[in-house]
Amino acid sequence: MSFASDARGEMVRERADQVCCARAEVAAALLFGGGIAYRGRGRYLLRVASPDAFVVRHYFVLCKRFFGVTGEIGTLHTDQLNMTRYQLLLPQEDGLQVLQDCGLFDESALFGLRAAPDDKTLVYACCRKAFLRGAFLLAGTVNNPERSYHLEFAAPSEELAEFVIKLLNYFEISAKKACRKAKFVVYLKDGGQIADALTLMGAMNARMAMENVRVKKEVRNRVNRQMNCDERNLARQIENAQAQIADIALIEREIGLKRLPAPLREMARVRAEHPEGSLSALGEFCKPPIGKSGVNSRLRRLREIAARLRAGEDTDI
Repeated sequence: MSFASDARGEMVRERADQVCCARAEVAAALLFGGGIAYRGRGRYLLRVASPDAFVVRHYFVLCKRFFGVTGEIGTLHTDQLNMTRYQLLLPQEDGLQVLQDCGLFDESALFGLRAAPDDKTLVYACCRKAFLRGAFLLAGTVNNPERSYHLEFAAPSEELAEFVIKLLNYFEISAKKACRKAKFVVYLKDGGQIADALTLMGAMNARMAMENVRVKKEVRNRVNRQMNCDERNLARQIENAQAQIADIALIEREIGLKRLPAPLREMARVRAEHPEGSLSALGEFCKPPIGKSGVNSRLRRLREIAARLRAGEDTDI
């Protein structure tokens, strides 16, 4: 099973205890699953379809427990895609009542259907969580965090996409939308926000698995950054050492190291003998030992002398 399917499997175990949550979740399933067909004269055929059998069984239980409606579970096989989908069909005579209970029926709307539930349906935070859970179960997906961070809901209309964004914003989760293949996609790219969304919808184990991956990635990235930093520092240290040795060779060739003051002469000798040594290590070879700032000061004076020699200037040592 995929990471997304595992997350859905967790969500269906998050049973709705209140009728308000059941109504919100069924409303989301019908809207996002495109499962509402108008038959005329106030008759509606309601259907919930999913590639996951456990999702369909979940809604079978919800409808029977909270609406008193017993649906029929069947299968749909698509030869072209070689894929089996499972569906729950609700009795046509119960369709209107279910839509009314879910806050989706509006006589003034086209075909009597609202694009999103009315305000009375999602009064409490638990109902809003249930709606998001239903939307994800029917039209959501989340990538395996080992590959990338991405969670999305595929909404059939822009109004419904905006509604989902509004619900996520209520829980301080910032989502974006895009239009893709005549559908509006609400998506999250931030790992922390995806983890929060999974928790909200009842997929705690998926959240923990994602957090483990995030920690591993952060540690790996931190180690890589440190290694890259160390490599850059080493390359810079070698480059500086080569330049310093070149300066010392120039001074020796042009005027001789004997003309240098004793501290500079010692520093030139130590650097020539230890071309790969760090500033701290060079300081330890001096007698008496000196600190990094002292080593750096002496090397800087040697560089200035070499620069004057290259420029043909007088060297006042």
